[in-house]
Amino acid sequence: MLFSVLFLFSYGQKKKKRPVDLLTEYHSFKEGDLKKDFKPTPLHKRVATFPFNKATKVKIISYKLNLKRSTANSYMPAPPPPKTKEDSIRLTKYYDSIKKNKKFELREAVDHSVFAGIQESRTLTLSEISELTDVIYNTCDKYYIKSVSSSGCFFPRNAILFYDESDTVFAYFEICFECSGIESSPRNILDPFKTCEYLYPGLQKFFKSKGLTTEYVEKK
Repeated sequence: MLFSVLFLFSYGQKKKKRPVDLLTEYHSFKEGDLKKDFKPTPLHKRVATFPFNKATKVKIISYKLNLKRSTANSYMPAPPPPKTKEDSIRLTKYYDSIKKNKKFELREAVDHSVFAGIQESRTLTLSEISELTDVIYNTCDKYYIKSVSSSGCFFPRNAILFYDESDTVFAYFEICFECSGIESSPRNILDPFKTCEYLYPGLQKFFKSKGLTTEYVEKK
């Protein structure tokens, strides 16, 4: 009788589920595997994230399109003092070329509100901002990412500018598609795991779809 009661008691107890070892489960996937349970961040949460939540206008730009990355920091000595008329012409052309090809620094442009070096720009509509935030916040989250590496080179030609109510740039993302790198001001706006290698093809496609150039354009 006692054994029967114990048997019924033990049988009637609910079996406890084995605890899920999330770390073991995570390591069972390879780098770059798609997450089966991925749920994209909805639009209202994306635009509630800084700097989109503070922006009254978002603009994408291109610059340094005619400047080769390999020769951007190269130094060329000035021609000797002019002795003939031809020397004077060459010297004038030399200094004109320096002014024309002066390296554009986005940080300096923002600090001084002087954007003469921008070659292409486009102010985004609400639907385009939705596209952009989907790329930024939902691309890398689709994959299992165990580490994020950065390239030593960084020669940006594109950026995303964020303007406040006074039409002043208060934040920006500067992007180098050649090196797959992104830097922000203020620093570390984006979680490093949202800047994985899978981000750049989608982001570059977005820029190009809006008519902006993302690569070196050889002068003719």
